[in-house]
Amino acid sequence: MPVPNYSVVPITKEDIPLISAFLQASKLQLAINRFLVKDWPNDQFQKVHYTRAIEGGVSNPQTTSLKVINNTTGQAVAHLFYTEKPSTPAGDVEATTGGEKNQVKKEIPAAFNPAVYQAVMEAVEKLEPRLETDKYMELTHLYVEPSSRGQGIGSWLLQIAQEAAEAAKLPIVLCSEPNHHDFFVNRGFKDVKHADIDLAQWAASWSGYGVFRITRMKLQE
Repeated sequence: MPVPNYSVVPITKEDIPLISAFLQASKLQLAINRFLVKDWPNDQFQKVHYTRAIEGGVSNPQTTSLKVINNTTGQAVAHLFYTEKPSTPAGDVEATTGGEKNQVKKEIPAAFNPAVYQAVMEAVEKLEPRLETDKYMELTHLYVEPSSRGQGIGSWLLQIAQEAAEAAKLPIVLCSEPNHHDFFVNRGFKDVKHADIDLAQWAASWSGYGVFRITRMKLQE
């Protein structure tokens, strides 16, 4: 349901700096990034890294990128990215990036801690969707800036992505970080599988860090 006094419009290249800042702000909340990124918070590296991620989404013809505008101020307050992707057939292991025949060793960016980066890549591989359809819709980014929360903007954006998936007759999936898991559960998504990364192995003793869980979720049919 639309939220009064707000509009949803496509993201343009001119929006990239602001939307990149939104993405960076969302990632600052994640405990794992304190170990993944060297010299935390390493603002300059993160700015470049997330700018590239947003540029990639905006330029990808398979990705829909949208922003929410406050009609009074004209300012963007939220964004949504969802992408149509080809499926990996259920049970097909070699077709993934981790399959022995097709494995490609990625170069680790210098600003990432190698051990943590490797753990994240293994989690991504483990959470690769196995679906019965040729394609699926992946919700890749959804963010509402703090002062605009509590009005239903996030739910509205999620509904837009769900309706696009329904119109294309595709299942919609996502990978949820722990901070946002309950939001998606409360809106009809269910857990499919998860990957746990124990942050304690890189943390100081008794510092309070434990398991960081990434969850593959799918909208219930």
